[in-house]
Amino acid sequence: MLEPMTHVRIVSRTPRLEQVLRRLYRLRLLQLEPAVDSARSTLTAVPGDEERDARTAELRLLLARLDGLLELAGSDREIGDDSPSIDAAEIASDLDRIAPEVESLAARIDELRSELAVLPRYLEPLRRLMPLLPDLAELDEQKLRALKLDTIALVLNTEDDRLVETLRAALHELVGDRFELVAESGDPDAVGCLIVLAHRDAETVRALLGRAQVRHLPLPHRYEHLSFHGAVAAMEKRLESLPHELEAANADLHDLLVPRAPTWRAARTQLASELEQLEAVVKLGATARTFVAVGWTPSSRLSLLRRELELAADEEIALDVLGPTAAVTPPVLMRNRAQARPFEFLVRLLDLPHAGSLDPTMLMALFLPLMVGVMVGDIVYGTLLLGLSLYARRRYSKQSPVIRDLTRVFVAGSLWAIVFGFLFGEALGDIGHRVGLPALWFYRGGRDGVEPLLLFSLAIGAAHVLLGLALGLWRSAVERRGGELLERLGTVLALGGVFGLAGLAADRLPDGTLIPAGAAIVVGVVLLVAPSGALGLMMGPLALIGTLGNVLSYLRLAAVGLASAYLALVANRLGSLGPIWLGLFVAALFHALNVALAAFSPMIQALRLHYVEFFSKFYEGGGEPFRPFGESGAA
Repeated sequence: MLEPMTHVRIVSRTPRLEQVLRRLYRLRLLQLEPAVDSARSTLTAVPGDEERDARTAELRLLLARLDGLLELAGSDREIGDDSPSIDAAEIASDLDRIAPEVESLAARIDELRSELAVLPRYLEPLRRLMPLLPDLAELDEQKLRALKLDTIALVLNTEDDRLVETLRAALHELVGDRFELVAESGDPDAVGCLIVLAHRDAETVRALLGRAQVRHLPLPHRYEHLSFHGAVAAMEKRLESLPHELEAANADLHDLLVPRAPTWRAARTQLASELEQLEAVVKLGATARTFVAVGWTPSSRLSLLRRELELAADEEIALDVLGPTAAVTPPVLMRNRAQARPFEFLVRLLDLPHAGSLDPTMLMALFLPLMVGVMVGDIVYGTLLLGLSLYARRRYSKQSPVIRDLTRVFVAGSLWAIVFGFLFGEALGDIGHRVGLPALWFYRGGRDGVEPLLLFSLAIGAAHVLLGLALGLWRSAVERRGGELLERLGTVLALGGVFGLAGLAADRLPDGTLIPAGAAIVVGVVLLVAPSGALGLMMGPLALIGTLGNVLSYLRLAAVGLASAYLALVANRLGSLGPIWLGLFVAALFHALNVALAAFSPMIQALRLHYVEFFSKFYEGGGEPFRPFGESGAA
């Protein structure tokens, strides 16, 4: 359900400002709004204070530095409120002391990572050249000087071989025939080139390459004056040493930062708390001798808020309840029973309910696991999913609230799967049926099980859709939306009439049902058409057909369930063929696939039925979450 919210105004003497803000921060019960805009009196902003402004700027800078260092340390930013008090000046001094070393190590790590990523791009094309010039590849710098030769290796940044000919023509124009150019494609977008030329022409050619309009990757400076053999050997040696150097640099940074991370986390929490309180001042209003805070608080905590503020200000404070206005929309706080709370994030996944609308969390907690159970409907599969859910909850729930809630949702669905497994008499498909497990209701895998399963799925759909329409009808009545009220009432009547005719056709209802059912359809269609005038003549029947389609969409409960049952049946049949070891392996493989599908497909289908077929009848999203002052300091 949605917690009712109360719009309040707090007025106190200016000297009490800091005390009141500190108490509000600890309570986390008030969402502040700009008082100058929201209050119903003429107010001005709280006068500026040079000391407060300087402290705010100092804290922002310090928090930015802490965030950067904690990110480098790979550490979470937050810590609980029970950490010891931290002196911001000491933290700033510590940061100033280690900053040069951190910057040096970080720059070194970036340089090594860049070199590790780029160097293979040079090396691979050059390696491909070595088989083309085996004799030259063995010549080092000393031998090349003796022969009065030089080599220039480069990588053309292109996949077009015509660029090689362009380079060859430019070299011929510069040094005539006193060179040799060999090229070999490496990567799809790189061509390795080796130029052999007289030593006296080397600098001239290098100058040409430096100014030529040729897209190339000149070798890093440390390799460009080496021979071809020397450059390749040096690059290979460098690639071998880079991972070790990078590991050592990371270890040095780790040793420098990680021991300080707990202190920094505690400091960040306390500094963020102080900064939030300083920045909250801009939302307050002021008169000559008082300050005014305006905001929203949960109605159930109003008396607690009043009592705590009186203690903080020695009763020199007034808390007034502001009346509702159409221009101000309250924030939304979802507060459900413990059993339904894990389903809140599934509702928020679609959208947060609008203030004053309906919170469908409880209904989702009731219907969604039941739908999952209908689709899985197997004792063994349900038990396996339950075990996996409990393991994931124990292993990963502390890492994320979403994982914690999701595992609880899966636990509920798994329990319903076990229940329907007993109702259907299924355990690993038809194995339970074959060993004598009784179906407490009907056996889903038999030829006589399809019809009751389809009817049960339609019954769930009809109940779910009608419930959604009833909730929408109630909302329309409360909010006095006349046209919408008539349309929804017409849909309910027409849908009830259609169900009556269907029951009559199936010989499940007496003959006397015909006239009331027909009358309900006629009246319902009239109510659907009336609010929209001439356009309603077309839109009304289409809306009714769409609603009937929503109900029929619940047949997917039967379809997914039968698919799972028959896949298990196929697994068991294949398991009985061939050698027993092979049969068991194949059966286990198919059952594992079925369990994997059961872990995801039923949940996705059930969510789809809620979001599209159910929520569309009454749900109104667009709510803004309740963000109490002090939320950033929550553990």
